[in-house]
Amino acid sequence: MHLILQRYFGHTAFNPYQQEIIQDILDGRDVLAVLATGGGKSLCYQVPALMGVGVTLVISPLIALMKDQVDDLQARGIGAEALNSSGSYATTRRIRSELGEGLIQILYVSPEKAVSDDFLTLIASTPVTLIAVDEAHCISMWGHQFRPEYRSLAVLKERFGQVPMVALTATATPDVRDDIARQLNLADPSVYVGSFNRENLRYAVVPKEEDAYERLRVYMQGRKTETGIVYTATREGAETLAANLRADGVPALPYHAGMTAAARAETQDRFISGKVPVVCATSAFGMGIDKPDVRFVVHVDMPKTLEAYYQESGRAGRDGTTSDCILFYHDDDAKRLRSFIDRDLPSEFQREVARSKLQSMVDYCTATGCRRTVLLEYFGERFDAPCGGCDVCAPDRIPALDREVSLAGKARPRPGRRKGGAVRSASG
Repeated sequence: MHLILQRYFGHTAFNPYQQEIIQDILDGRDVLAVLATGGGKSLCYQVPALMGVGVTLVISPLIALMKDQVDDLQARGIGAEALNSSGSYATTRRIRSELGEGLIQILYVSPEKAVSDDFLTLIASTPVTLIAVDEAHCISMWGHQFRPEYRSLAVLKERFGQVPMVALTATATPDVRDDIARQLNLADPSVYVGSFNRENLRYAVVPKEEDAYERLRVYMQGRKTETGIVYTATREGAETLAANLRADGVPALPYHAGMTAAARAETQDRFISGKVPVVCATSAFGMGIDKPDVRFVVHVDMPKTLEAYYQESGRAGRDGTTSDCILFYHDDDAKRLRSFIDRDLPSEFQREVARSKLQSMVDYCTATGCRRTVLLEYFGERFDAPCGGCDVCAPDRIPALDREVSLAGKARPRPGRRKGGAVRSASG
């Protein structure tokens, strides 16, 4: 186990829980693992995949994420491939052939492909040794990124009853953990829940007032050499904010689902490579953003859930260096999101869950006590304040945030719009 860790991945020691998870998998046990961003979830299935003969199936929701992981594994000399809707007929034929020849150790598959009759027929005669479900919170209606196609993944457990399954996620409340185990039919799984506390992240909530853009501009102009992500609620907001920042001397590009796939890929590549330090994005700039030196993540609009906020803000400081997580808040953010819940969700159960999650997000934004405590307790982790790393506990000891952005408590008057459009009102 340690030889593989060092030979293929260059590490001399495991992160917390990794070795225990791998050992349980090797012993044939199902596992549910909740490890924070940067905790090394991928190694939990990659290491055992290299310790025996056979194929590890990895269910992953994003094509871009699959590509990045496959490219990385292949560069390490590991037989990895991906089957999804983006593959050509020739690529699919080649992968099928290599599966038959035993050349593939790790096969990434989209959830839709994994439960298709064609794929189930293909792997019926394949020696599958492990099934890994990444971003497993997507299977739960209690989760923040529910995907109906994930509900069908239990068929894999039915077809491969003796094969261990590991469900992996970075964000899951106790209710979501129970639901993941139930929906995937995990058999008496070992459950590992790492700490959600990212000590190097500094949290602050800022009132979204008339001068919101000016505060953001001053903050970012002081960090022109640093990398960051600014999240907005709308596509228009991402475009406008990026344009205004560029006009004010901050190199920034937009990213949202309305852009072409090629344009999104170019923005992401330029950001990952360091050619453009700032991306202004909607939540479409999501899973798979693996850049260790992101120094700040700013939300100019409040996310729908604390899970989403934890995941998005957690893209800061993956290298362990001190980084800032700033959220601009106004009461109108919550009103807008409540109206979307009432309008868009089809069942009262879904609306009830969404309203509860939104209220937890509002409670975080309006907290008068330690924000880290509020965040961690949401995920079932006890934390004793003060943390020394949020605007409530240490407003004068966070130099990146103390004067340029007036740290907040509660929101005050309705935010306006900078001439030319930048940080707009919550309804925009």
